[in-house]
Amino acid sequence: MRRLHERIENFERAFILFQNMRNNYVADKYSDSNRLALTQSFEIVFELGWKVLKDYLFTKDIEVFTPRDSIKAAFSANILPKAQIWIDMAKDRNASSHEYNMEKVDIILERISSVYYNELLNFSEQFKNKDFNE
Repeated sequence: MRRLHERIENFERAFILFQNMRNNYVADKYSDSNRLALTQSFEIVFELGWKVLKDYLFTKDIEVFTPRDSIKAAFSANILPKAQIWIDMAKDRNASSHEYNMEKVDIILERISSVYYNELLNFSEQFKNKDFNE
């Protein structure tokens, strides 16, 4: 349980940074530094998010090892209501590291700053208020 609490704390710190980078990006979408900062902070917060899921599932005696398996198991356990958004996040997280076509990057950044931001905000609220003794 201690590992899960640490993971949630790390996620929360990363989410605050992500939120700030997202706000900077929304204020100036043409700044290269804002674009890069949003991409990097998203990659970090997504990695920590799926690992929170993994650790939480472990407390429920569900063992998973990959982001995709964690997302599917969390959806099946009614922990994650919007699994498809998380699958899309995983794809865009992987693509953001290897995409050099700026039109495609812009599409990913728009999803990060809107759809994914809202989903990660909901996720953050869900785990902030989670009773781990249930």
